[in-house]
Amino acid sequence: MNIYNDIPRLVLGFHGCTAEVRDKVLKSTNEHLKFSTNDYDWLGSGIYFWLNDPQRALEWASKKDNPAVIGAIIDLGVCLNLSERTSIKALQFAYTKLKESGIVGLKNKAPDAGGFNLLRPLDCAVINYSYHLSSKEGMPFDTVMGIFQEGTKAFEGSDILEKTHTQICVRNTDCIKGYFLPREFQQ
Repeated sequence: MNIYNDIPRLVLGFHGCTAEVRDKVLKSTNEHLKFSTNDYDWLGSGIYFWLNDPQRALEWASKKDNPAVIGAIIDLGVCLNLSERTSIKALQFAYTKLKESGIVGLKNKAPDAGGFNLLRPLDCAVINYSYHLSSKEGMPFDTVMGIFQEGTKAFEGSDILEKTHTQICVRNTDCIKGYFLPREFQQ
């Protein structure tokens, strides 16, 4: 895992929600978005954001009544970055320890007809257990970041998928430095 003690790693994240949730968070000085604690959340428990992609956040929110998008300035802090080998090794270690503890039987759901798996209870449990282990060592991670491939092929013969995105799961709300209303959604 990367530890950024002296160099803040500020990124912009976008969260799809209802206009009521957005307005409540924007008007408050201490209100945060709700933690997701579903047992199938692919990056474990936390507040989910799309990295640099307000349009993708709006697409996800469009399933709700009165969809909206809120932006956040996020300091990645100690980040379990799933595009780095050290983070993958940490997850492999957590999986082994989880298995040794007798917790077995969790599986990610089978892919749908399009070949996508949006429900990942095994991945969720392993990331949450990795957080538990890192906390016991006095080094809990603040955020988790991963690349999620989703959607249909961007063009014929491509292996690029149209909804591929990077998501950030914030576990430590101190890493959210502020919320904002993205310009393209201001009225």
